[in-house]
Amino acid sequence: MTALIFDTETHKLHGDIIEAAAIEIIFPSFRSDIPIMQTMFDFTKRYKPSEPISIAAMAVHHIVDEDLEKCPPFTKFQLPKDDVQYLIGHNIDYDIAAINRAGVSTNGIKAICTLAMARNLWPTLEAHNLSALAYEISSNRKATRRGLRNSHSALNDCKTTFSLLLEIVKNKGIKSFEELYEFSEEARYPTHIYYGKYKGWAIKDLDDRNIHWLINKTDDAYLKIALENEILSRNSIDEQDELPFI
Repeated sequence: MTALIFDTETHKLHGDIIEAAAIEIIFPSFRSDIPIMQTMFDFTKRYKPSEPISIAAMAVHHIVDEDLEKCPPFTKFQLPKDDVQYLIGHNIDYDIAAINRAGVSTNGIKAICTLAMARNLWPTLEAHNLSALAYEISSNRKATRRGLRNSHSALNDCKTTFSLLLEIVKNKGIKSFEELYEFSEEARYPTHIYYGKYKGWAIKDLDDRNIHWLINKTDDAYLKIALENEILSRNSIDEQDELPFI
């Protein structure tokens, strides 16, 4: 069984993989002082996309077309290990979709999302992107700044994600990847709104009209279910509160 923190850079939003990186992590049985740690295995590789890199994407990751001229095509991407059971990342669903577009199946692999877990643990933070969270959990922000200067390099983002994951594991007292996966799945159903005109609001504090408006506007399946569950909880009648028959 292998668990990888994984990240991709793509040539445009929802585009082809141009860089992929991974680091292997374990819950060590031989250490009581460290709940989770990296192994000696890491991976990073670049690929050539099906069309030129968009300027918007280039401005984020600073990979230019000339960097990829001698790289294999993105369709040659393969996961760096054969026995991957867990893929962990910040908004990992984006990276899994990129893997699938490269023609690699991820059936049977469990996705663990640090973005969902961070939002669950710290719902009122101003931002939940990886760089903002790195500063939030940092005990030495000057050192964190040095590390983030290469942010949006896939391997560097994996290392930053590991620091965030370590904080999540400590905070929740998680002891295994299956516990981590279960928390990630629970955390996918948000307690707050993270974008739009209701950004920062707790779902429980929204009135029914606003919840129904959001249900009709959102394409986020997890948010929609969370909103629908809130409406159902408000409309449910406790048996002890029912009026007696006359």
